[in-house]
Parts: sequence; C-alpha cells; structure tokens
Amino acid sequence: MSATPLATLLPTLLPAEDLSLTLEVLASHGIVQDVDLLFSPPLPPHPCLPPDLLDRLRSLVATKLSATSTSGAYLLQQSRDRKGKQFQRFSSTLDDFDDDLDGGFDVGEVNELTGPRRSGRTAFALYVLLFHLLIHRDKRAAWLDTTSTFDPYRCLAILRDHLIPRLRAMGGSFAGADGVEPEPEKLAIEVLDRLAVSQVSKSGAALDILTAEAKAMGKPQTLDMVVIDTLDVLVGGEAVASGSAQGNANLIAFMRRLHGIARSSTNPLAVFVRSRPFHFTLLRPTPPLSSLPLPNPLKPALSPTCSYLVDLSLLFVSAEPLFGAKEGKERGFVEVVKNRRAQAGGMIGFKLENGVRLEQL
Repeated sequence: MSATPLATLLPTLLPAEDLSLTLEVLASHGIVQDVDLLFSPPLPPHPCLPPDLLDRLRSLVATKLSATSTSGAYLLQQSRDRKGKQFQRFSSTLDDFDDDLDGGFDVGEVNELTGPRRSGRTAFALYVLLFHLLIHRDKRAAWLDTTSTFDPYRCLAILRDHLIPRLRAMGGSFAGADGVEPEPEKLAIEVLDRLAVSQVSKSGAALDILTAEAKAMGKPQTLDMVVIDTLDVLVGGEAVASGSAQGNANLIAFMRRLHGIARSSTNPLAVFVRSRPFHFTLLRPTPPLSSLPLPNPLKPALSPTCSYLVDLSLLFVSAEPLFGAKEGKERGFVEVVKNRRAQAGGMIGFKLENGVRLEQL
C-alpha cells in the first residue's frame, strides 16, 4: 500500500477549510503522509494546529485508512444467495457461546482470536475448523503456520478421541453407502486430508497461497475456512505495537487484501487470525481490553488500528490469574470484545484438558 500525501488527502476530507498553514506545521515535524499523522508522537502546541484540530485530523485519517466497509452490492448478493436456504453459520462448538455470536461464524468475515500464550486460542481454532470439516465432507480448509508449531497429532486426537465420539453420542452417523461406520482414526485421517497446511513467514506469500488455494482446480471440495497462525509474525507485530508508521501501513495493506479474498463473490471464506495482546502500560494508556478484573490488564493486539480491520474479535484469557493455579488450572474465558454484526459482549467459561479436550463450563 502506498501512503497518501496529506497535501492531497486533507483537502478532500475538509474541503471547506484552508489547511495550508496546518500542512506547513505538520511538514516541519516530518509529517507529510497519512500514516505519519496517524502514528506520530505528541506534537508541541502551535496556533495553526490546536489540539482539537489535530485530534479531528487524526480521526478522519484513521477512518479513511482503517475502516473496512462492506459494500451494499456484497450484502445484496449475500441476501439473494440465502433466499430459499436455511442459513447456517459455523459453530464455535460451545453451544451457549454460539448464541452470543448470533449463530456462529460466517463466510466473508475476518475474525480475530487474541489472548496471551496458553489461553486456548489455538485449541478453539482447531475445534471450529475440524468440527466444520467433520460435518461438511464437501468442504476443505487451510492453515497458515508462521511459527512451525502446527501439530497434526493434536488434530488427530481432537477428532478421534473427542469430536467424533461426541457427535456419535448425539446420534450422528458417518456411515458410507454400505452402511458401515468407519473407525474413528480412519475417519479423522479422511478429515485431515481436506486440511492444507502451509508454512509461511511473509505476508505476501500468505496472500498468494490463499488465492491459489481458493482458485485450485480439480478438487471436489470447496475451500471456505482459513486460519492464520499468527498475524503478529506476518505483519511484524513489534514494529506495529511500537507505533511504527511503516508497520501500521503494512498491517493495513495486508488486512485490506485479506478482506478482499474473504469477501470474494465466487468463493467467500471465513478467516481466523491469531494474535497476542500486550500488557497495559502507563506510558501508552488505553482502555482495558477485557471486562474481567485481570491483575495485569491487556491492551489490543498489535495496535488499536487492528480493531478497525476485523469483523469480530474474541479475547481468550486463562482463569489462573483470577482464581489461582489450583482452581483456575485448565480453565479459561472467551469474551466477545468486538462484533460488527451486533453489539459486543458475551462471555463463557471453558475447560481445556491436555490441550485437546475443549468443553463449555
């Protein structure tokens, strides 16, 4: 993404105001492009750039850069496609939490799964993806692994030991034309055959892989779900979190292209991106991310810009900081901190045993 000069952008945002002196003041501080203004350090006061004007300009530029809108044509096409069909979203596998998500996840959306390490983000993503592939044999999915930590044996255990027995206990059947139920491990392997795992370290390569997978010819199944693990690696999380203008420009460019792929009119995708929030600091105060009384409050992953670039954001936290190592062991909470479809809010407790058994509390 190429940055836009402020001399070009600001007159279009405020056509009725003369901002020539304001532009000169900004340029004297090295602020000449949109990303420079959005992520600049505090500026000394100046008669031609009062604080309220500076805040207004930053807000307008942030809206121009970050807001990812949904076109009316896209919504109309979604409505037409759903007429006469029973609309069904992708389940979180936590029944009560699906209610907070208005039925679950949907194609055409980018969903953020954020939280500290060992908070349950990966297990949740695996359950959503594997459950979807298990009950939809005509679908396939992709997992982009940036840290070389994807574990196929963990996936096998989740399917064989938990998801398949759970569905069969509810009366589900996976019998073929011969009426014979397959062995759990054989069925699990068949499901994993429809999951494409790629190791990537560059944002451009990740987008190229997604585009190629979505357009892959000769495969009987349709790609409709993608997990990116993790977003921090692809866009340079430390640079973005530190307020780097270039880092935030890279984040915005990547997320805009990702939204374009997710909202394809021919092959829309449900996209999940994993990220890691930072601990609150007095140097850069920001409202706490969670409504829970955490001893070390968290602030948004990467930067506040990221929250404008996702449709849904879920925060995962371990229960140990709240209830201690004994009572909080293998327990956590997932909270809806942003929801483009509805008002944010909604939280549920879960139990995660050995990283493979995820259940609602």
